[in-house]
Amino acid sequence: MQQPLSWLWLAWVLGAGAKTAEVLRLYPTAQELFEAVGREDMRGLFTAAQQKRLTQGRPEDFAPVWAECQRLGVQVITWQDEAYPPQMRRIEDAPLVLYCTGNPQALQQECMVALIGSRRPSQYGVEVARALSTQLAQQQVCLVSGLADGLDSEAHKASVEANAPTVAVLGTPIDRTYPASNRTLRRKVEQVGAVISEYAPGSSTSARHFLQRNRLIAALSHGVCVVEAREKSGTMNTVHHAQRYDRPVFAVPGAIFSPLCEGTNRLLEDGLAKAVSSGNAILKGLGRRASCSVETTPAKEEPAFPLSPQAQQMAKVLTAKPQSLDALVAATGLAAGDALAALLELELSGLAQSGAGGQYRSR
Repeated sequence: MQQPLSWLWLAWVLGAGAKTAEVLRLYPTAQELFEAVGREDMRGLFTAAQQKRLTQGRPEDFAPVWAECQRLGVQVITWQDEAYPPQMRRIEDAPLVLYCTGNPQALQQECMVALIGSRRPSQYGVEVARALSTQLAQQQVCLVSGLADGLDSEAHKASVEANAPTVAVLGTPIDRTYPASNRTLRRKVEQVGAVISEYAPGSSTSARHFLQRNRLIAALSHGVCVVEAREKSGTMNTVHHAQRYDRPVFAVPGAIFSPLCEGTNRLLEDGLAKAVSSGNAILKGLGRRASCSVETTPAKEEPAFPLSPQAQQMAKVLTAKPQSLDALVAATGLAAGDALAALLELELSGLAQSGAGGQYRSR
């Protein structure tokens, strides 16, 4: 009992989002650190607030938290436990304690992909998220997201429908569900996967906790796919953490005039993400074909989502013979910008190919 309580104590001392790697390098277990308090000089290792908490509390003070977890059926996963996610151990600000409901084995999956995006997506975003999530879930890829409204929910729903593992990472204490309207979805997630939080039952909730939560989504995953996101959003905050942790980032191209796609399009423009149009493309980008049971010889990858009307119009006039953009604009009647967007969409869908001199042909 003492060891779990000592980890609860140390997690409280450091606080959520704190850099834990240096502390663990010097003190591999929370009990070792507790026993060193007052005997060793720890200046420089902790902030002033952390130094104060070191002497204010003791592991046994957290027995009520442990008891409440037992009462609620919440599993406490500490840094020392085998159930702790292996990929999360390698980040500098790893949480020392995770609270979990559902099946903690979901945290140990060989292939885990975060699928994230807007809480208020367009219909295009919903269709894309549903298609990508379904493709991945049907191959038993574990989808990771935040149980939020919008595209997060689409990822979890696809996993539930495919009876595939999924992990929901909360920005609230483990005994709360936000939004409350997702309580039913949470129960379904717990049947096939797990729900985790670094916040103990009964603890307070803050808006900054959701930003702290985003780092866990990135850390838990082998790659992160952004479906639709504004340039300044919580989704892009998750992308920032994925970049910090050297996780591959994938993005779905969107309409160039839509504010909902500013974030994803900017990632692609800046070369910070790889454009994808299918779940298969994400797995190829992760080098996970064999381990995730991807078809080894797909004849021709179909787009994961319906083509836009402009892309459908462009597809009708493309031929095996290369044509210039001017010729395609004249043939379709599309504006030059719309024609380029349609051609990009067809290229990403594997239906068109660009060549030298700005020539385009069908594939």
